[in-house]
Amino acid sequence: MASASASAKPAGSTRTVRSVVHAVQLLRRLAQSSSPSALGELAAGVGLSKPATFNLLKTLELEGLVGKDSDAKYRLDWGVYELGSAVVRGADLTRVGRAHLDRLAEATGEATLLAIIDDQSVLYIDRGQADASFAMVANVGRRSPLHTNASGKVLLAWKDAASLDEYLATAPLERRTARTITDPAVLRAELETVRGQGFATCVQEQEEGLSSVSVPVIGHTGEAVAALTVAAPSQRINAESTPGLRDLLLAAAAEMSTELGGGMA
Repeated sequence: MASASASAKPAGSTRTVRSVVHAVQLLRRLAQSSSPSALGELAAGVGLSKPATFNLLKTLELEGLVGKDSDAKYRLDWGVYELGSAVVRGADLTRVGRAHLDRLAEATGEATLLAIIDDQSVLYIDRGQADASFAMVANVGRRSPLHTNASGKVLLAWKDAASLDEYLATAPLERRTARTITDPAVLRAELETVRGQGFATCVQEQEEGLSSVSVPVIGHTGEAVAALTVAAPSQRINAESTPGLRDLLLAAAAEMSTELGGGMA
């Protein structure tokens, strides 16, 4: 029999379980789809045979994470929501941010957003809404490129130099509208301005007709742990309204930072 030391993996090495990886890939594909997906489509998407994909989906279905419609197409089920809700409940950031988002939405009459960096993109983790008739792309759980919106600019501006260099090296920077900054040098200069003035703006760079103002939320390490943002139709966020929105955001972010054990940088 081989000794434990002979069979052990080197310290610091990582071993992945392929079936778990494929199951997660299936869940992510279902999350990205706007409608239920067929078995063949999912199998092709994760590079597995139909039988192997079926077995994984059946297991996820038994665990309540995937549902199967009457036309044999698959969708996420409520088990995923329960897991996600547990993450939100346990996160200090979302707990602290919830009341501030609602107060900001009431004070400004606009949509308010809380965002973090996740996997080199902006991930919106919570939202306040004053006007139910105003719809936009940045819903909870959605992702956006870091360089195309005010939230992402704030998060990038407060990153360390090495992390910023790494992001700017991922050329080409995606263009979302005619106003999106896609030149790394221009973006770097704007981020220096953002860091210097303490807030970022976006004027129709992510979505036509939508503008935003964002400030950092500073955690106990002194780093920006999130971006707090007000977003609205572009005719309502302009040179006249931006200073007032900035001041409201800075005040709310300062309170959040204090509650998280940090302080504004």
